[in-house]
Amino acid sequence: MLGVFLFAYISVNLFLKCQGQNIHQAKIFSENTEVPEGGRLEVTCSTFGFTVKAVYLYLCRNGKAIDMKNAPTRQDTAFKIERIGMNYSGNYSCVFSEEQLEIKEVMGYGHNYIFINVMESFILTQIHLLKSEVPVGSDAEFNCTTSNPSYKKQAKNMILVYLIKNGKLIKVNIWDTEKMMTTFTLREVRMEDAGIYSCVLMLNILPFHGMTFRQNIKVKLQITATSNSGIIKITVSIMCATIVLLLSLLGIWALIQKRGCLGFHNERSSKNTTELKGTEIYEEIDKPDTSGRGDIQRVGWAASEWEDSSDDD
Repeated sequence: MLGVFLFAYISVNLFLKCQGQNIHQAKIFSENTEVPEGGRLEVTCSTFGFTVKAVYLYLCRNGKAIDMKNAPTRQDTAFKIERIGMNYSGNYSCVFSEEQLEIKEVMGYGHNYIFINVMESFILTQIHLLKSEVPVGSDAEFNCTTSNPSYKKQAKNMILVYLIKNGKLIKVNIWDTEKMMTTFTLREVRMEDAGIYSCVLMLNILPFHGMTFRQNIKVKLQITATSNSGIIKITVSIMCATIVLLLSLLGIWALIQKRGCLGFHNERSSKNTTELKGTEIYEEIDKPDTSGRGDIQRVGWAASEWEDSSDDD
């Protein structure tokens, strides 16, 4: 009962102040009554049905003006406030005046009011590191999940997840609303990738300069160097494989050369034999004289005849 009386008292006082300053009521509209911290507050004020003049419109929160704009005749006027904080939650309404007044002097409630709830834009998530120790050159994977249902209110908007290393954003990904998780992968990690990691889920806003990130669950990634013995083993294996490959290629090359020489020698011998058969070679031999005169006669034999004679023998 006391609360109702106090509210009525304050309303009457504000109304009297408005009347004294010629401040009149206007209407207010808004599509969203819940806005994430750091996001944009958008409302529309209208003087339609209240005046036909060009006036000055004031956006009020909890009965105090926080912004002012020139309002054309019978047109709606939009108010936009960027990067709102948690203290922007409250009852919003619109008023107008025919003359321009100092914003801090304008107080009052409009024809209607709407309650705007500013909710936390950060949703704390759990982070899981598949392997806490990862060797240099390998991949490190992080899974970010949450059991907080607040993100479902922003299902129609894009929800972003950020991977944070030592308090700084290093990667961004889109939240998978079906799997309710996001995976981050660091490719071919190096020693400087070691550190403390966490992830946060942000509702429909982008990070801006000076934004503070609240983190609850963190994991530590350790990068291990590849041992010298392992490098030596790999080097020896590569050298042995190279030597075996070279010896194999050398053996193949020698075999090819050997077969090529034999083929060339056989081909040449066959060719010489053919040429010998096709050439008439004459040889002179001494033949006894059968005429009784005691002279020796020279007789020429063709090679073909010699072969035929040999065959007859």
